[in-house]
Amino acid sequence: MSSRRKLKIVFIHPDLGIGGAERLVLDLAGALTNEGHEVKFITNHFDKNHAFDELKNGEYPVKVYGDWLPRSICGFCQAICAYVRMIYLSIVYIFFAKHSENADLYITDLIPVANIFLKLANEKVIYYCHHPDLLASSPGGILKRCYRKPINWLEMKATAKADVILVNSEYTASVFRRTFPEISKSLKILYPTVANTYQQTVEALTEEKPIESLVPAIKSNVLNKVVFLSINRFHPAKRLELSIEAMHHLKNKLNREEWERTFLILAGGFDPLSKVNAHTYNELQALTKYRNLQDKVIFLKSPSDTLKAELLKSCTCLIYTPVNEHFGIVPLEAMTVKKPVIAVNSGGPRETVEHNVTGYLCEPLGENMAEYMAKFFKEDTRKMGQQGRKRLDETFSYDIFKKTLNEVIETLSEENKKND
Repeated sequence: MSSRRKLKIVFIHPDLGIGGAERLVLDLAGALTNEGHEVKFITNHFDKNHAFDELKNGEYPVKVYGDWLPRSICGFCQAICAYVRMIYLSIVYIFFAKHSENADLYITDLIPVANIFLKLANEKVIYYCHHPDLLASSPGGILKRCYRKPINWLEMKATAKADVILVNSEYTASVFRRTFPEISKSLKILYPTVANTYQQTVEALTEEKPIESLVPAIKSNVLNKVVFLSINRFHPAKRLELSIEAMHHLKNKLNREEWERTFLILAGGFDPLSKVNAHTYNELQALTKYRNLQDKVIFLKSPSDTLKAELLKSCTCLIYTPVNEHFGIVPLEAMTVKKPVIAVNSGGPRETVEHNVTGYLCEPLGENMAEYMAKFFKEDTRKMGQQGRKRLDETFSYDIFKKTLNEVIETLSEENKKND
């Protein structure tokens, strides 16, 4: 690709916070930048105090449009507000800023309505589908269905406008085809990968630190601690309560000495502006108290990338609780540092975690998860971590991710030349 023309590529993303979607678009940007392309971001909201390091450090230019528009109306109508914010961004950008960017290509995700305006402006667009957004809406009555119907229709029409549609897993591809049977375009699977910045952070870590030095809330001096780690934002969809319930059941499977050296760390993204994050966090703390696990379950809000890497390197096992997760990058991050993974047997983790080889796949039940957690007291699971690293290198490496992405970019660029 080094001999190819270097492109100006603009990402349009609704909120550059801390989450799986944001991590993915930054990885896309990094892979493109490594090939010499110029990358910029356009968004509705950006807060340097709640963003990944690449954006905090100003590695990529960011322009914000429409942050003054409401995110909801009295706590309701969040979807339509998100679409209005993105429509405003698209119109203002195309009429007042696009000419100065002179971009060759646009990459959109999450809210596809920008595709319509970009295609009206005769631009090339790649849409990355993490998961059909309409499926994230909770069921409701007649009023809710009437409210959602035009939004769902618009999502389908806007998604179909993209020149190329990428999805993050075989699981998401199957869901996409069932959800949007009207869209006949072929899908290209681009598995997310471990961020290059994370790999660099891991390489700089020379040793596994004692977990109590990373998490002072763990005050126990017992040796050979068994530390289960969860890294996920505090959100109901992540089903973090499963890990707490698993700890509750695990206590009954261990003897006193084993239980004394057992801990669970819930390290999650926490947006101060998000009522959902705050509510979920409070509910999890209440559950911890109800199960009398206050001295065993430790909460960490929005740990830094370096701390997350250190926690993964020093933990015993990663616990991954989302059900029907679209892909899930954290299991790959655990594999990077040769840690086994216990994940729910659904969605993307079924493609990343090999049962009984790189970790375990369990049912979304605390008791079943506890059965696999107990194995870490009876068996040597270090080989699982080594097998996980091997699987990562063979199937989900950064090099494979970069190669696949740039093949897509190159093909679209060549088609654009022919049309010109």
